[in-house]
Amino acid sequence: MERVAALVEKLTTQLAEKADKSQLKQTAVQLLAALSETDQFNNLPNNVSVMIPGGEEVAEVRIPSLPKSEPVEPAVPVVPIVTESIPKEINATITNTELKEKLALDPIKDLKAGIGTNDKFQFIASLFGGDDKAFDHAIKTINGFKIYAEAQFWIKSNLREQNKWDETDEVVKAFDLLVKRRFA
Repeated sequence: MERVAALVEKLTTQLAEKADKSQLKQTAVQLLAALSETDQFNNLPNNVSVMIPGGEEVAEVRIPSLPKSEPVEPAVPVVPIVTESIPKEINATITNTELKEKLALDPIKDLKAGIGTNDKFQFIASLFGGDDKAFDHAIKTINGFKIYAEAQFWIKSNLREQNKWDETDEVVKAFDLLVKRRFA
């Protein structure tokens, strides 16, 4: 009932201040909605007229009869819990190493763009003795080759010999893999 009284007061204030028609209609609709929620006003007629001061217009609002209904609980879908695991046959067909190899052999169009920042600094520090210009020159030269065999020969005769790379070193293997991906 307090809500109805507040809306009546608001409507009266809006009428006294000659508020816009859309504001008056909005407040009237809110008032009608609040009235339809209370049990005291369920037996009122469905037509309500609102007189705007000045006698210019009469607005008629039709209040629809709302059937009473029980509150409806929202339906929550039931998701079955799967307790079975993936069959061992599927797990046996794909191993981590196979997946790593397949992902590691994705082609790279440009070796410079294909080397991440961390790898670049690691290659410069470990393979090129901290000389970033030598690294840039090597990458540019490798990118210029047309086939993997040419790049591999150049790396072996120039980079491995000059910088004394250990072929079993993980950093050397990572560099070789990137070069291989460049020509894949």
